[in-house]
Amino acid sequence: MKILLQAGIVGLGMIVGSAAFAQDWAASCGHEPKAPSINVSNVSNYNSSVEHYTAYDKAARAYYSCVAKAAHAKQAAISQKAAADMEPYKKVTTDVRNRITANLTKIQTELKAGGKKLGAKSKK
Repeated sequence: MKILLQAGIVGLGMIVGSAAFAQDWAASCGHEPKAPSINVSNVSNYNSSVEHYTAYDKAARAYYSCVAKAAHAKQAAISQKAAADMEPYKKVTTDVRNRITANLTKIQTELKAGGKKLGAKSKK
């Protein structure tokens, strides 16, 4: 029980932190619709609750769609920036690999030629 409670608190902290972070870019979507209270004490209240639920469902889906679209745009921008930031490192590692490969090929060619000249048998 204690472990579950701790995990729940940690998870709640992550959600609260994420929500605060997301407010910056999700603001363009307006405010998240508030879930309605449901009252099923009689038929009239039940019918009203169904109407409130339907309106909330429609508003919540529209809000989520906007937030998801904004999140996707932010994620794409972050990915593009990260790829651009990594490009110099990728170029350096590619250049190093190409130099080492060229050196190994050159040395191997020289050793084979030297071995033939000296009458050594080729290793396969």
